[in-house]
Amino acid sequence: IDEISMMTDAHKELIINRFKDHKLIFCGDLGYQLPPVQQWGQKAQPEFKVDNYPVIEHKNNRRCKCPKLKKRLDYLRKLIDNEEYYIHDLFKGDELLGMKIVKDFDYDKQDLIICPTHKFKDKYTEKYKDIEKYIVLENTLDYSNGDIIYNKPTGVKHELRHGFTIHSIQGETAKQKLIIDMNNVSELRMLYTAFSRAEYLDQIILTV
Repeated sequence: IDEISMMTDAHKELIINRFKDHKLIFCGDLGYQLPPVQQWGQKAQPEFKVDNYPVIEHKNNRRCKCPKLKKRLDYLRKLIDNEEYYIHDLFKGDELLGMKIVKDFDYDKQDLIICPTHKFKDKYTEKYKDIEKYIVLENTLDYSNGDIIYNKPTGVKHELRHGFTIHSIQGETAKQKLIIDMNNVSELRMLYTAFSRAEYLDQIILTV
């Protein structure tokens, strides 16, 4: 079971109790990737707890292929561990982590635009509505829910999409430009999750 940072502890217990006779392997980057989405108006649910279960640590970042990006990712992890730093401490004018924040950028539909909220992701879908790019909304024999495709499919629920929330692409790898909309990026784990979708620092464009 992957991406367990997005799983509540109650969900973990539910799975363990349901599959008592199975070996269960939970995988994820707890404490650094984004936490579970909490339901609006409901009591916040505790994040996944390791408790006394055995842990195997894998410390090699196999997605990151760039020393410059790895340096920034390691720095963000240290700040998250420190718990005394906030994302606004990283801004220096129109720069963040030594990278310029721009308003305009060139966009190709193979690029990945990620945003903190649905409001901002929808802005990009509207802006580029004349360019074909879709997200699949169900599982079929030919498609999986969440697949991003570039020609309009048939026989499967889908919608036009050019912006994606950071939560929704957790686990994905950007192969071309990774455009991060910094509007309302409010905490370090959100920033770390966004940056860690890239393989190289040069892929990343910060915008507002």
